Amino acid sequence: MSNTAKLIQEMQTYYHHRAALYDVSMGYDQPETVMQLTPVIERLRQLVTDKKVLEIACGPCFWTQQIYDCTHSILATDFNQSVLNQAAMKKLSSDKVQMQQADAYQLDGVPSNFEVALAIDWLSHVPKTRLQGFLKNLHRHVQGMVIFCDQLPGPQSQTDTFDEEGNHLQQRTLPDSSSYTVIKHFFCNQEINSIFTPFTPQIAIERFPQTRRLLIHYPLIAAENLS
Repeated sequence: MSNTAKLIQEMQTYYHHRAALYDVSMGYDQPETVMQLTPVIERLRQLVTDKKVLEIACGPCFWTQQIYDCTHSILATDFNQSVLNQAAMKKLSSDKVQMQQADAYQLDGVPSNFEVALAIDWLSHVPKTRLQGFLKNLHRHVQGMVIFCDQLPGPQSQTDTFDEEGNHLQQRTLPDSSSYTVIKHFFCNQEINSIFTPFTPQIAIERFPQTRRLLIHYPLIAAENLS
């Protein structure tokens, strides 16, 4: 197994074990945290209003919960059934939200008729050597817009640890003292343009410094233009 494959597997295991703790660890159970995120949530709602949305790596569906009511519908997917079980506890309207276990790198069994593809706190975990392949496959499932929302670095986010592919690595520890290595990129504008320019000339980059959030979105018009 390659080092990249091992890292992906380790991150999948980490988020599996973090599933029940995720919302609390992010402060999503705190009204003040949700209030601080309001500008990002409102911008996402503007972008997905009345759209058929494919959400990948949805986690326990905190963000899904904030936006689903204004969409046409959302298919929320994640690799780990454990996080989908946590998401199901939110009892989101089945008229709007469906959930499906799916590997974001494969999306086997996921339809290809979406108007928006959405991923929150996911792009920063994709190994650099997998980015182009991941995007090409994702684009096959949507004709419309792709949206990535991720974190801006905090005062202790950056480490001095990188692997041989240039992936920025962090060490994460769970309450049971188990420790995991995760990839966590913090992209500058130049890196963002380098990643997405092969697919589109129209890349929108929005930053929300007060909430440490980054929003990237771009249109996809026709699948035949994405090869």
